[in-house]
Amino acid sequence: MNSELYLLTPPELLTGKLALEDFLPCFNEALGGGKISCILLSGTTSSPDLLENIATRLCPLAQQRDIAFLLEDEYETALRLGCDGVHLNSAEDYKKARQHLGTESIVGVDCGVSRHDALLAGEAGADYIAFNNRRPLPEIDDPEVREFEENGPRGLELLTWWQTMMTPPCVSLEDVSADLARDHAEAGADFVAVQGAVWNHPAGPAKAIAELNEAIA
Repeated sequence: MNSELYLLTPPELLTGKLALEDFLPCFNEALGGGKISCILLSGTTSSPDLLENIATRLCPLAQQRDIAFLLEDEYETALRLGCDGVHLNSAEDYKKARQHLGTESIVGVDCGVSRHDALLAGEAGADYIAFNNRRPLPEIDDPEVREFEENGPRGLELLTWWQTMMTPPCVSLEDVSADLARDHAEAGADFVAVQGAVWNHPAGPAKAIAELNEAIA
């Protein structure tokens, strides 16, 4: 299958530890490295001004190259700033986000390893489902749902399970390294999320993007 790259910005950007002006050259270099389908402004901040300043600088640069630019959870801000959509960290927020953004915007949902949440979000109309093994299963009262979740696949098997069950695309949100990107693509990820493998590459972001595209081709 043909997988594509889903790029996360460095976590230090929204914490203020990485200045936007210092990051912009790296960002532009990454954009010139090859195919990127989506960019997520990754993380949260207590400063709405910082979020808005970063988004208004990065979003146009991505959109000029036909790359979707998403915010994390902040769907009201995403609409106001002209971003392409939002990445939600809770399936419970999907309905509110969709009602606010409408049908033209991207609304993706991170479901961790929860097959139950993924099925509900997929059936509700989420544009993509993201899986990652960093988030534990939520506490579940319903014994049937709990058994369904606890006996379910993990890791790469979860991506394969999704492809056999549902049609919305899935994102492997594991921040994979270059040597593991192919495994995630072959397991069934429509989009492979990368972060550290790009921003920490010794030869620079453009080289990283080129290598990752080659790995998942």
